[in-house]
Amino acid sequence: MNDTETLSAVLPDEVEESTRRLLAKACERGLSFASAESCTGGMLASLLTDVQGVAHAFDRGFVTYSEASKTEMLGVPADLIEDKGAVSAEVAIAMAEGALERSDANITIAITGFADKGENPGLVHFATARAGRKTIHRVERFGPIGRGRTRVGCMRVAVEMMTDML
Repeated sequence: MNDTETLSAVLPDEVEESTRRLLAKACERGLSFASAESCTGGMLASLLTDVQGVAHAFDRGFVTYSEASKTEMLGVPADLIEDKGAVSAEVAIAMAEGALERSDANITIAITGFADKGENPGLVHFATARAGRKTIHRVERFGPIGRGRTRVGCMRVAVEMMTDML
């Protein structure tokens, strides 16, 4: 990838390489992805569109930073967010399943968390969904490593989970 036009300057080589492999496998199988992102603010969508020749395996990205956008764009019930919190397993799962329903993608990934502040800095919930399969949840506690490093860690986890869902 051309470092001036992509996220290459900030990503570890293994994240880039695993992203290339993920997208190539998806293309071989005729599958596509969608992302539902909160704390990463569209970084995963950018990563998945950086790889020339296989970026067509990415259908769309939902950047749902606010609670209202999670409800409006992904159909996450407002009472679920109120009861469980926007950063929770239940909301991550609802985001992934909502993205699956509202896209043409075969596999979706959701990311919601605290990138660097709050009572639980670096707490991030992930969920990946695919039609006909059980939605998978994963929680990571990156700790107080800072916003940028947490987001990069999220890329690694997201690519790994999407690969597993292939």
